[in-house]
Amino acid sequence: MRAHRTLALIGALTVAVLAAGCSEPSAEAGHGDTGGKGDAETAMQRATRALNAVEPESAAREDAGTASLSAGLDRTFAARGDRPYTFDIACQTATAPHTVILTLARGDAESEWEVECGDREADQFNVPAGAPFTATVAPAKPGTEGLAVWRLNTVAPEDVADCADDITGCES
Repeated sequence: MRAHRTLALIGALTVAVLAAGCSEPSAEAGHGDTGGKGDAETAMQRATRALNAVEPESAAREDAGTASLSAGLDRTFAARGDRPYTFDIACQTATAPHTVILTLARGDAESEWEVECGDREADQFNVPAGAPFTATVAPAKPGTEGLAVWRLNTVAPEDVADCADDITGCES
């Protein structure tokens, strides 16, 4: 009789544990009180794939980071050495198509670039070695959820495509 009660208790506890596990929304689906953790992880994976799609074999990572679109990005980078740099950026949003404006500045030179969120390839900007430069993305309007993922790499000179300096610009 004692064994029968023990088995009944174990069975009841097992059913309770399984029922509790089934009643909670799945974090993988981005539900529940995880704050959209599944959505954020998916966005990060997509942005990382977009960055990997444009990274040349000669790339050597100098810095990398993530910024929420609601906070924006305002970061100054040292560009020491003799190898050119690329500043690569990808953004992902949970809402309809969205773009952000990236501003690159060095000294008195400044350029603005429109970066479309959700692209399969990150936007890549060439920056020659030299003085520090700043990359800025203004904070998005309230209610815009998403992230910007960026990398700063040095690359071999032969991997610099098109314009060698996307801050000062190049003539065609």
